[in-house]
Amino acid sequence: MDIQALDRTALIEAVAAEVLKRLQQAQTTEPIAISKKAILLSTEPVPVLERILNPYYEVRYYDESVRDCDLLIIPKMCIGLLSYLANGISASARERFVLTMLLKGKRVVVLEEGLLYRKYKQTSPVMLYKLYDGSANKLQSYGIKIARESDLLSACLEDERLAENQEEVHSEDARVDINPQSEILTSKVITEADVKKYRLQNVKEIVVGRHSIITPLAQDYLHTHQMRVRRR
Repeated sequence: MDIQALDRTALIEAVAAEVLKRLQQAQTTEPIAISKKAILLSTEPVPVLERILNPYYEVRYYDESVRDCDLLIIPKMCIGLLSYLANGISASARERFVLTMLLKGKRVVVLEEGLLYRKYKQTSPVMLYKLYDGSANKLQSYGIKIARESDLLSACLEDERLAENQEEVHSEDARVDINPQSEILTSKVITEADVKKYRLQNVKEIVVGRHSIITPLAQDYLHTHQMRVRRR
């Protein structure tokens, strides 16, 4: 029998055993990182969204056992769901979950391509289409973000950065007096039209109430025109 061959076999087995042992030790001693949870409100798999979100979130699909999340994505919104949410109606566990996440201040994003009423724009009666358009605007005033699939990740991460910036601004306000030239907005919901009015007056900074909601369109307008926001 070839002794050298036996030695090589024994050496390979020993190395393999040592590697396996170290891998097992690493699995038992290293803490498991818990990522943020994203829920897809869909009854069908949406692999393209999974691929976009997976590096940043633990992605799950909604079922009635889900109680919380950090991010809620609605890939498709039928006119029924749109109408219920716009009027704050929880007709089923699905609507109740979305409304609860909004009440908890969690991020909710609807895909623009998934607003199903919009595919009937060419055939729908004008007033009916405007009704559903108004419902979509209501959702945005509640803090729901409407974003295209291609902009989904940037929209989600932008919301996180915005929250961090608002915390920094709030801390700064605790130390710095409000500029007497700043415009103060006290509305519960601050829209793009509100901030645009002050931009036309060359106002560079606005002060908003601590609990006021700035709609996504207003946030985009403020960012584009480099207008500062302070909370008080």
